[in-house]
Amino acid sequence: MSNRSAELVRAAYEAGELTSYVGLSNSYPGYESAVGGPARQGDRDKEEFLTWREPEDTSQAAGTNFVYIADFATTDSRVAATVCSYELFSEPRPNITLNPLNAAFRVELERTAADPGQPGIPDTDPAQQDARANRVPTWNVFEGWKITKLHYLRRLDGDVIPQGCTDWWQQQFPAFAANASGNLVPPPGFEPPTMPVAVQYPEWIGPANSE
Repeated sequence: MSNRSAELVRAAYEAGELTSYVGLSNSYPGYESAVGGPARQGDRDKEEFLTWREPEDTSQAAGTNFVYIADFATTDSRVAATVCSYELFSEPRPNITLNPLNAAFRVELERTAADPGQPGIPDTDPAQQDARANRVPTWNVFEGWKITKLHYLRRLDGDVIPQGCTDWWQQQFPAFAANASGNLVPPPGFEPPTMPVAVQYPEWIGPANSE
């Protein structure tokens, strides 16, 4: 997986998540144009809540979002992957991301320009904050690309979650077991773990603010 391709998938997912809390125009630079503006309700390719013009709920509990990229495929003109995730909060609270473990998004992008754009500088140290880094990109990560799919996978609708996601979730939570729907669920008496908000990794270190 090239750094540029992984960066595009990550940026599309993160920008969509941020949009649900801050609104489309306040998300990552270039996201509104790349995703094509607000999606219509019922759009099978792009989720409405990931493209809201204005968020319906701006409250967000402090926590750390863990993400894994699975089922990755790329060509010179297309990038596609499934992003699976879960979240751990800093304070005890109900955690629907853990019961069941099934938060997975299909992300696809198509190239729109001859220049594929420059990748950011890789973050090689998860334990240290880089002075050049930012919490969100300061440049248009999507330059030369458009997002064609940003879809939440729903098994009840016939969507298939890649085995790579299930394997990763199972590795993180070995006591979880699959239910009749194929989703991993916690054992009886399970209490969602908590943890302090982690340092972001990888950090966004862009060519625009590199030395």
